[in-house]
Amino acid sequence: MVDQSLRARKKVKLIKNLPTLPEILTKISRMVESRQYSADDIARVISRDQVLTAKVLKLANSAFYGFSRSINSVGQALVLLGFQVVKGLILTSSVFDEVQRKADQLWTHSLAVATASGVLAQRLGFKAPEEVNLAGLLHDLGKVVLAVDMTEELERIMELCHQGAFGLEAEAQVLGFTHPEAGAWLAEAWKLPEELTEPITFHHDPAKAKLVPRETAVVHLADILIRARGFGFDRDVWVPPLDPGVLARLKLNPDDLEELVPQVHQALVGVADLGPVG
Repeated sequence: MVDQSLRARKKVKLIKNLPTLPEILTKISRMVESRQYSADDIARVISRDQVLTAKVLKLANSAFYGFSRSINSVGQALVLLGFQVVKGLILTSSVFDEVQRKADQLWTHSLAVATASGVLAQRLGFKAPEEVNLAGLLHDLGKVVLAVDMTEELERIMELCHQGAFGLEAEAQVLGFTHPEAGAWLAEAWKLPEELTEPITFHHDPAKAKLVPRETAVVHLADILIRARGFGFDRDVWVPPLDPGVLARLKLNPDDLEELVPQVHQALVGVADLGPVG
């Protein structure tokens, strides 16, 4: 086990190398908060970034949203997807693109968890399912950071996983911390809201979530469903265990899950084709 002093040094190193919030997100956030700009104004700012524009349009036209017509402009996508979902794309673009060649499965997994989280949130009557979708998209930010900055350690973690260790156990053994902790450090550095921070921090231990326990439970369940479906990160060959209190917290029973799983699978159509654009 890595001792506490080494763990602290690794944390400091990781934080120093964390990506900063992209300038476009800071600018758009200021525009939204000022309430002096329309959706068209914000769309024009996004449209100046060709890569981000391609991502937004690709997601808007994906099978998950199932719009009856083709979405051809960022303005349309912004109105239909909502600012929170588009903000999530901007956030993830700043990090995921750095590891596209190294860990494109991680992007696919994250997008699939986002899709499943949105389906579950809609089915459970959440007031803002798009925010739960965003939490699902960002839940594995810690893995992204590790893939960028700790490739040698990840190789050792992968070896331990293929020898039978669970991912979190292998991370703790090699790093002295886990990817949810790394994600929490990034969320803190970015000053993300608790609606996103708690699912990132506690998606493997949802009972610890205090401010958004149901949203965190949804992301936890979605992550497990997606791993069981095969949309996973190949360094961890095991499906994480389901927290025993999640179904009760979400007021679900096994029969409900039997109905939900086909809906989730149907929504996943085309997700594998939504990899990073670059």
